[in-house]
Amino acid sequence: MVETASKTTPRGWLLAGLFAATVLAGAVAAVMTLHARAATDEALPPRPTLTVEAKTIVVVPHYTARESYVGRIEPARETMPAAERAGLLVEVLVNEGDRVVAGQTLARLDLRPLELSRMRLLAERQAVDADIELAERTTERRSQLVGDGWASGQAYDDARFSVSGLAAQRAALDAQIAQIDLDVDKSAVLAPFDGRIAARMVDEGTVIAAGTALLHLQEITRPQARVGVPSDRASELNVGDPVRLAYQGRALEGRIAAITPDLDIATRTVPVLIDLPPEAKVTMGQVIRLGLDRHIEASGAWVDLTALQEAERGLWSLMTVVREDGADVIRREAVEILHVQDGRAFVRGTFADGARVVAQGGHRISAGQKVTLAGER
Repeated sequence: MVETASKTTPRGWLLAGLFAATVLAGAVAAVMTLHARAATDEALPPRPTLTVEAKTIVVVPHYTARESYVGRIEPARETMPAAERAGLLVEVLVNEGDRVVAGQTLARLDLRPLELSRMRLLAERQAVDADIELAERTTERRSQLVGDGWASGQAYDDARFSVSGLAAQRAALDAQIAQIDLDVDKSAVLAPFDGRIAARMVDEGTVIAAGTALLHLQEITRPQARVGVPSDRASELNVGDPVRLAYQGRALEGRIAAITPDLDIATRTVPVLIDLPPEAKVTMGQVIRLGLDRHIEASGAWVDLTALQEAERGLWSLMTVVREDGADVIRREAVEILHVQDGRAFVRGTFADGARVVAQGGHRISAGQKVTLAGER
């Protein structure tokens, strides 16, 4: 068996030499570049220390959480003025939105049927008065005749009792006339209290039945708020307690007027009635909020929301400034948010009492970085 030896040609040796020279030249260039960059870095000035603002926080054993409950503004009193008798509505003197005072006439019914009935009754009464006068004179004459023996006692008794019967008829007519006078008074619908007309349900020309509501009247001098409060919070309130309210961006002071004993089945809350200031300019039916404070035992501190950064597993972090080797250095602290209110958060975590927290811009710095404090409060 014959073995064949491989031979390298002069052309192969030339290509290999060129490749080796190229690799060597690249390595030399890389080394020279690294040396040049290192020299440049040594020539640059050192990076300036970042300036941050820090606030000193205080750890407390508890915090106050402000809770808000939604309610509705309503009048302390409201009613549906109605006519007490049937008749033709001839005049409505107010419109929606009008302010009225107690005793002001709001509407009137047609009085002509009552006036005619009163005239008829007066005429009947005059006739009865004439009959009574005649019966009284007859009684006097028969009394004389009985005394002279010309008439029997029965005739005298008939005349005397006739006067009594006619007097009873006159009393009945007087009662009917008084009833008509009362109906005349009832023909005018009056405002039972000061307020504002919220709605007008009937117009002139309508024949109404007794008790038909004509208007919707709301008292505006004593506005109230009806707020549903959980039963456990309602048990902590007392009639007469002052409370804070928020209405369309305005703060109002109210006072608890009543706490109903029944639980609202729909909302599972206890309705609380709150008197609003008489001078408060509010609209009936508008939404209002009741603010109540709850005292919660939990150790932690208040920090600005701008100081918080989101971390893993639902936690958050704070950047604090600590003193190490004569320099201010950033340290990251893990915290848990317990309550958020008015741009601040009550948190607990790994920080200590009196820690200096970076107020904002924590995303621009990292743990271990040296900083300069711009201000500390």
